[in-house]
Amino acid sequence: MEKIIEYIKKNEDIENYLSSYCDVDFESQELLEDDLNFLLECGKCNYKLKPFACDGCGGIYAILNNKKVGYIDSEGNAGIVANNIRDFFSIVTNIGNISDLSHFNCSKDKERFVSYFYEVKNEIPRDKKFVKDFIKENLLEDNPEKIYVLLKNAITSEPKLIIKATSEDYEDSEQLFEF
Repeated sequence: MEKIIEYIKKNEDIENYLSSYCDVDFESQELLEDDLNFLLECGKCNYKLKPFACDGCGGIYAILNNKKVGYIDSEGNAGIVANNIRDFFSIVTNIGNISDLSHFNCSKDKERFVSYFYEVKNEIPRDKKFVKDFIKENLLEDNPEKIYVLLKNAITSEPKLIIKATSEDYEDSEQLFEF
């Protein structure tokens, strides 16, 4: 994980790309921990979480204690989005904002995902040299059908990322992706 994060933090172009087109921001560990604590204020998670990035709406990307990548948004959704950090960056670098996949039901079937992959090509400049270099140097995937398999394997993995409410004023998290 550290190798990819270091690569990103040393490369302003890729860091800006991930922030602008993928809604993945790298803040201080202290701020990420504070944001995670806020999201879990009245909930208990079934995994230990180490946050590594956030989104612009208060969501957190975290490494789970089994090395998978989870996402908790500020709207009460949570889910496993990648089986490891390399898969995570393969997915977001090529499709953009991870929560858009759930909004457009792109995770449900390969054809819909591949179609979405090519639709967002006009919106995210993944054909820029620095993006291609990031993918190549970090051994990331860029084939849409293979990326779909990476995503499908992650979101169907068990046990799910679940946040149970510890207060009657809150509800248990809902799964980010239905499959």
